[in-house]
Amino acid sequence: MGRMKSIWGDDCLEFKPQRWLSEKGRIKHEPSYKFLAFNAGPRTCLGKEVAFTQMKAVAAAIIHNYNVQVVEGQRHSPNVSIILHMSSGLKMRVLNRWAE
Repeated sequence: MGRMKSIWGDDCLEFKPQRWLSEKGRIKHEPSYKFLAFNAGPRTCLGKEVAFTQMKAVAAAIIHNYNVQVVEGQRHSPNVSIILHMSSGLKMRVLNRWAE
C-alpha cells in the first residue's frame, strides 16, 4: 500500500519528503488506513505513539548534530517484503556539524 499509485499518485515511487508538508510548511494529515504497519481504527498498534515519539526524537538529534546528504547517482528501489525498506539501502554522507 505504501507505493500504490491509486493511493499516493503517479509519483508514488519517488522519495519526496515535501509530500508530507502543506503549502504553509505544516505537517499534512494522512489517514491511518494508508499505513499498513500500524493498522487503524480500534486495532491500532498500542506502541504507535511511542514509536512516532522516538522517531521524532532521533530525527531531531540527527538534524541538530549532523549535516546529512544523499549520495548522488544511486538507484532507489523497494524491497518486496512486509517490512518496508529499500533493497540496497540509502547511501548518505553524514558529517558532524560540530567537528573541527
